[in-house]
Amino acid sequence: MSHLYAFTKVNDYFMEVWTSHQGLPHNSVNAITQTDDGYLWFATWEGVARYNGLSFTLFSRDEQKGIVDAGVRTLTASENNRLWVGGARGGVTVRQSFSWFPQTLAQGLVNHVFVDHQRNLWIAVEGEGVFFRPFLSDNEYGPEKKVLNIATYRLAQFEKGSVFAATKQGVYKLSGNSSEHISLPGLPSDTRANYISFDHAGNLLIASVLGAWRYDGVEVKRYRNELSNEVITLIEEDDEGRIWFGTIDKGIARLSLKQLDFINTDNGLPNNRVLSWFQDAEGSIWVGTNGGVLRLRSAPFMSVNKFDGLLGEFTRTVLPISGGRFLVGTSEGLSIVDGGVAKPSSASFLSQQSVLSLAPSTSGKIYVGTQRSGLYEWQNGGLTPRLSVESGLPSNEVRAILEDSVGRLWVGTVNGVVLVTRDGKTKLINQANSNLPDDYVIAISEDQRGRIWFGTAEGVALYDRLNNIEVVDISVYEGAQYVFGFYIEPGFVWMATDRGLLRYDVLKKRIDGVGKPAGLPIDKIFQVVYDHLGSFWLTSNRGIWKVGYVEAHRVASGNLQTIDFEHFGEADGMGSDQVNGGSTPAAASTKGGYMAFATAKGLSIIKPTSLKQLYQYRLPVVLEQIDADGKLVNPDETPELGPGINRLRIKFAGLSYIMSQRIQYQTKLTGFEEEWNYQGNQTIAEYTNLPPGKYEFRVSARYPYGAWNDSNVTYHFEILPFWWQRLEVQVIVLLLIIVLISSMIIWRVNALKRRQIYLAEQIDLKTQELREQSELYEHQSREDPLTALSNRRAFDEKVRGDFILAYPSLSKLNLAIIDIDHFKQVNDRFSHLVGDEVIKLVADYLNESIGEPNQVARWGGEEFTVLIHGTQEEAREICQTLLNGIAQLECPQLENKFNLTVSIGYANALGCQDYQTLLKRADQALYAAKEKGRNRVEEFDEFRMYG
Repeated sequence: MSHLYAFTKVNDYFMEVWTSHQGLPHNSVNAITQTDDGYLWFATWEGVARYNGLSFTLFSRDEQKGIVDAGVRTLTASENNRLWVGGARGGVTVRQSFSWFPQTLAQGLVNHVFVDHQRNLWIAVEGEGVFFRPFLSDNEYGPEKKVLNIATYRLAQFEKGSVFAATKQGVYKLSGNSSEHISLPGLPSDTRANYISFDHAGNLLIASVLGAWRYDGVEVKRYRNELSNEVITLIEEDDEGRIWFGTIDKGIARLSLKQLDFINTDNGLPNNRVLSWFQDAEGSIWVGTNGGVLRLRSAPFMSVNKFDGLLGEFTRTVLPISGGRFLVGTSEGLSIVDGGVAKPSSASFLSQQSVLSLAPSTSGKIYVGTQRSGLYEWQNGGLTPRLSVESGLPSNEVRAILEDSVGRLWVGTVNGVVLVTRDGKTKLINQANSNLPDDYVIAISEDQRGRIWFGTAEGVALYDRLNNIEVVDISVYEGAQYVFGFYIEPGFVWMATDRGLLRYDVLKKRIDGVGKPAGLPIDKIFQVVYDHLGSFWLTSNRGIWKVGYVEAHRVASGNLQTIDFEHFGEADGMGSDQVNGGSTPAAASTKGGYMAFATAKGLSIIKPTSLKQLYQYRLPVVLEQIDADGKLVNPDETPELGPGINRLRIKFAGLSYIMSQRIQYQTKLTGFEEEWNYQGNQTIAEYTNLPPGKYEFRVSARYPYGAWNDSNVTYHFEILPFWWQRLEVQVIVLLLIIVLISSMIIWRVNALKRRQIYLAEQIDLKTQELREQSELYEHQSREDPLTALSNRRAFDEKVRGDFILAYPSLSKLNLAIIDIDHFKQVNDRFSHLVGDEVIKLVADYLNESIGEPNQVARWGGEEFTVLIHGTQEEAREICQTLLNGIAQLECPQLENKFNLTVSIGYANALGCQDYQTLLKRADQALYAAKEKGRNRVEEFDEFRMYG
């Protein structure tokens, strides 16, 4: 059956148009070509447009590139990925990969640039002729010479033969310095030839202002008499051997099997003036006109519509029948589709009858459900009424039909289901007499256990062998309600619903789904069809969605969160994105591997294996643009990038023009990434803050479900380091750091040793200072600050110690207390400062007069104490001496107005229990001296004191 859907006429191509609205810089497309890397190039009057399948990139006037004027007339692709550009003002330049090599200007508008098999350059110049430039080296040519002095438009060469020229005065054969004119029979010798090319057999094809011709090297023959008076702008042969003719005002024509078909503005061409033609590596035909460019291609889907004989375009149902044909029900009748051509299925069928459903029978007949006339039987072109309202149907609107495995007929209508048993009896099943969830029955199917499943507008139910109807609650998944179709397999029932694809687990009696929560962008699915190649095809109002069969099970089982999908629509050759539902079957598959879908504009047919073949196509991948920190980089000339690159952006593209938007990518930056990085449809890889080093960027592409192509597109580059990041600098710096650290360690060790010595010295010094300070504090704590005599504390300690030592012979220890007489008068009359001087005067005298082991101390205020070792008589003598001596002292501050005298009381320690007793006795003696008139010495006398 593979031959049945081959294209039979030019209108069967899937057509797409690009104009300035879709990115072309100008609507006049003068030339089209494809370079080795896979890019398509379009010459316009506003520059050269490069196309990658998704977007155009413009190359306009640029003297550095050699495009001296925006107007580009011709493009030629040559070996080693070279593109020759010729245009206005004599501009000639060649692009190779990312580099441009301007050539010497030609002498006028360049109509064509041609590179012969010896790599020599031929240039056809408007109004001047043909110029030859010998090859010297890559992209370099010698001085030109003129080889033909006639305005020339096109040059061509077959293999290693002669070069031919299409000129204002016909076709010329060029050889060395000579030229030979080729005569066209029946035409004036100066008839203008617009275009020449060669077919696969080496015949020269000639397009002239008076038709098209073929020259086999011996004779010239005309193509088709109906073209004899047409201005033919171009002539080319495609890969299938069909000849294409461009005209000046009739569009493009294709000659195939002696049949001439035209494409013009009436059936898709943007403008009837054809300027250029090209067939790309994928077999698509590109036609350049004055109003844009048309692409003709073999789309994945073929659409059969009313132009192909279909009765009406709004297709409702489709069923495979014998001979690889399809029986198709539309809103206007029943048709048979055979080999892409449709015809009415029955001459007797009512015109304008809408067919809603189809179903096969074991007898070979086909059941046909209509919208207004009930159920029919079709066989070999004949239609026979079977059931209607008059014969038992609750409604003539039949949306679902099934003949089950035991020969029963089930007819689903909008008012319930009618069961017709094998003996012809009928039974109505509806909400009123059963558990049927709704009377509006859309789908009927049978499972492996012989149970009948009903899909309705309010849910789903099943009819078992015991004639019981069980309702399955599908609303548990996203509130599902409508069931439009079934796909039943052992253990599971798949349902197309208004909330996605649902799966019923027969054993667990559980509903799960594959819908929007799993990533599907739509809710309402009309049909689910399995292609036996591992995919479900889901139809909807927004096209067809293809999902993996295993992935659908994994999502329904909760083992996968989201599901990948492919989307198909009008851009893939379908008649309409609206794939119809609400009746069954609205989609079907054949044993030959074809699948057919009912759409709002005809029947769309596809063979999924053709997609698989397309997905296995090894996509050419190119690097489109590289920029480092916003500056464009030519990878052919710049393997090294400067230091400090913060952001590197690499743009790439897979160059396929059939389903470009579906191409998937993965990238890997060796030296930075260990694994491939999946990019999806993203065509830009971006890296930030890459460290200095050597890298290799690789990119690979594929179609969904296809194999990744072996990536031979690489970009080797190195990010240079700053001077301080260089290895030799880092080694030197490391050595310096080691030396510095070693020096610092040695210095530190020595410093610590010096510090240790210093600290030891400081400790000794501080210890000495503390000792001295302590001694000072000790001394200050025992010395009277005014007189430098021992204070009371020191005197107490002295008396206590001497008392203990003298205890066996206390009679030789005496204590005297001395008080300056009338000292208050000194302070009052002469001031406290004079009083302090008097105290120091007395103190100095006492200190000089008392020697060891005796001790003198300031007791407080104007009182002094003296510890005297010796007998009582000796003590009295000392006290008397002190009394007399003090009376002789002179104090200038007293100005002889005050007589300095003292009172002294002393006591012997004999009989004292402790030294406090001795102090008390001396104090009592002093008191006695003051009582007796002062300026005297009194001895303690116990009997006299207490008698």
